[in-house]
Amino acid sequence: MRYLTTPWRMKYVISTAHYKGCVFCDLLAEEASDAEGFILRRGTHGFLVLNIYPYTPGHLMAVPYRHVASIAELEAHEVTELLTFCQLGEGALRRVYGCRSVHGGANLGRVAGAGVPGHLHFHVVAWPAGQLWQRWATAEEPPETLEETYASLTAALSEIEAEA
Repeated sequence: MRYLTTPWRMKYVISTAHYKGCVFCDLLAEEASDAEGFILRRGTHGFLVLNIYPYTPGHLMAVPYRHVASIAELEAHEVTELLTFCQLGEGALRRVYGCRSVHGGANLGRVAGAGVPGHLHFHVVAWPAGQLWQRWATAEEPPETLEETYASLTAALSEIEAEA
């Protein structure tokens, strides 16, 4: 069995050990630009954002604006918009990284693995073609900067939206 490790995520694990806020609510409250916060798209009910401690290059999250902990707490229109963001994110990841597979899902609650258990979010994670992941899975740093990832995914999202 092969294990995916992401040593660069230790900074996140350590920094959130005693964190009492919500990273998503705090991100939205900041006066930074979308590019500075790595927000790829904003909608009426939520947003699509890069995970700044990614499991793989291009690790995205679709997040509702409302601070709710479960899918059951969302209204139907919120679910629709979040899944549309997941759909767009999948398309952008396939376009940019040539993924054969994309993992999507939500971890509901701390025991299920949620790093932010109080604010629901859907992960959209690329699994690059071939064995590329083996080269970066044990690296100390991700293979590209978040700025590079943001630029390439923003361009891909714009292309997808123009084609629709």
